[in-house]
This record gives sequence, C-alpha cells and structure tokens, in this order.
Amino acid sequence: MRIMLSIFSFNIVISLVFFLFPQLNSFSQEGKKSNNISEKNPIIVYSNTLELDQEKKLIVFEGKVRVKTEDMVIECQKMLVYYLGSPTEKKSNVESSRIDKIIALGDVIINRSDGGMARAGKAVFYQNEEKVVLTENPFIQQGPDFVEGQRIIIFLNENRSIVEGGEKKRVKATIFPKGGKGNNERKE
Repeated sequence: MRIMLSIFSFNIVISLVFFLFPQLNSFSQEGKKSNNISEKNPIIVYSNTLELDQEKKLIVFEGKVRVKTEDMVIECQKMLVYYLGSPTEKKSNVESSRIDKIIALGDVIINRSDGGMARAGKAVFYQNEEKVVLTENPFIQQGPDFVEGQRIIIFLNENRSIVEGGEKKRVKATIFPKGGKGNNERKE
C-alpha cells in the first residue's frame, strides 16, 4: 500500500508540474521556450504532512510546502491536489492521475529560474481551462517590471493575462522602458 501511495503521489506531482507550472509563460522571458522537465531530473516535494483521500480524490500537502523542479520553486503553507481518476481504476497511470485543479494556500510564492516571480495568498490552477487565478494580494514580477491587483488570471496557452482591480485595490503596473537613451531611434 505504501509503495502504491508513493507511486500515485509521484504521478500526481509529475502531472502537476508537466501540465501546469512549466506553462506559466507570463513569468518567462520573451522568445525563450519554456523548459520541459526531463525524466532525469527529480521533482522534490517537501511538506510536514501528506494525506491521500481516495474517496474525495484529493491529496493534501500541508506545512511549509516546497515543490522544487529543475526551473522553479513553489512555496506555500498548504497544497490541495484534486484528481479525476483513481489509481485502482483499470486505466493508465496518466489517466488515473489526471489533475482537475490545484489550490495553493497561504503565502504562495512561485520563483522561476529565469527570474520571474509570483506571489499571492491563494493560487488556483484549473487544468481543463488551462488557467491560473491568483487572489489575496496577487503580485507578478519579471525583472524590475511588476503588476498587482485584486485578482490576476493567467491563461496558460493563450499568452494572455487579466489583472482586475476592485474598490479596495486598484490595478498597479510598474513598467521600466527597455534599453537606454536613444534606443527608440530606428537603426539602419
């Protein structure tokens, strides 16, 4: 049972990283292709506890959660991974461990190796809709540029994001012009 739990949990984490996190193109530099995780490099998940509830189709990592991959580190206090299948169903491991959504809670920080960073109190990754919704003081930074608002929605495969403000918090974007003085002139 312990080996099956380990294999199943590993499949969930692999799916989590393959399907969601490498596609966060809002954090990657222009013209740079997103790194795929190679089979040679491990995905390491640290937490104080891991609980699997097959009836609810839920895995809960809790307590100083840290997910480390080749090109990013995700930290939060609690991570809920909802999956669609069951490891006991007669389907392939990929089908049985397909992710529905992932909820990261409490001081969520996503740091990418290219320097991109996102921070929020809550991040929800919707697998079928291929989007991430950041709430509770969300903030995204790439180099010196950053944007913040009440809610940030990142459409993973559309190279598009929406930043929403509200009564309590308006959208704020700080963008530094690229290049030095005179770089706007046409070179021939």
